[in-house]
Amino acid sequence: MTTDFQAHVAPMFDLNGKVALITGGAVGMGKATGLILAAAGARVVLADDGGRIAALADLPPGVEARTCDITCESAIRALVTDIIADHGGIDILVNGAVVNHNKPVLETSVEEWDSVQAINLRGAFIATREAVPSMQARGGGRIINITTMGSVHPVLHGNGAYSASRAGLNQFTRNCALDFAKDGITANAILPGAIITETISSGFRPTGPGADPARHLGGFGQVDDMTGLALLLASPAGRFITGQLIAVDGGFLIS
Repeated sequence: MTTDFQAHVAPMFDLNGKVALITGGAVGMGKATGLILAAAGARVVLADDGGRIAALADLPPGVEARTCDITCESAIRALVTDIIADHGGIDILVNGAVVNHNKPVLETSVEEWDSVQAINLRGAFIATREAVPSMQARGGGRIINITTMGSVHPVLHGNGAYSASRAGLNQFTRNCALDFAKDGITANAILPGAIITETISSGFRPTGPGADPARHLGGFGQVDDMTGLALLLASPAGRFITGQLIAVDGGFLIS
């Protein structure tokens, strides 16, 4: 019985032969997602800016790191072209590149607003546009966008530019699910709650309901709290899940 069960379950999460591109892949949730997809058998490319990529060390077999400016259309196109040339195509795209921004609206400059949108929203659009033709050619694929629970419910003061960019990515996710369903490509968004990563400054003291650990099951989360969902959405087990915005927030949104 155990053997039969294992024989049935293992293929549901098997990513052998799949190629995954993770933007924002050198740190935090992007890196953690890349590592779990690699553990399931995928060939993983972690893409990030040069400074973060240079700091990566001891990557496991099947994982490589490449430099990419997510705000630059030609850089993203070149990255995707190189991955296809080296590995035959792209099956999984995780748009994890993000810049955090916490500043009152009245103190936010137009330049700051545009910079946040360029990294958090426009970059995901370009990466998706460049990667999807390969998925279509390979008979299907997975798009996973990492946003935030603050994209559907205000949780911190001063998150106007950031949450707006994430809300835009949510809707882009749903449009991709609609547009590419005929191609066997799913698109879903993971909405993390208060998950602590190395990209959050130790001196950052947010205010607002989302800053209260008592509002989250077991306090603040860790990056590994969302990687299981990422694996589900990327794997054969998630083939019938698309167009969804799934919160991993320790129960914050119901509290």
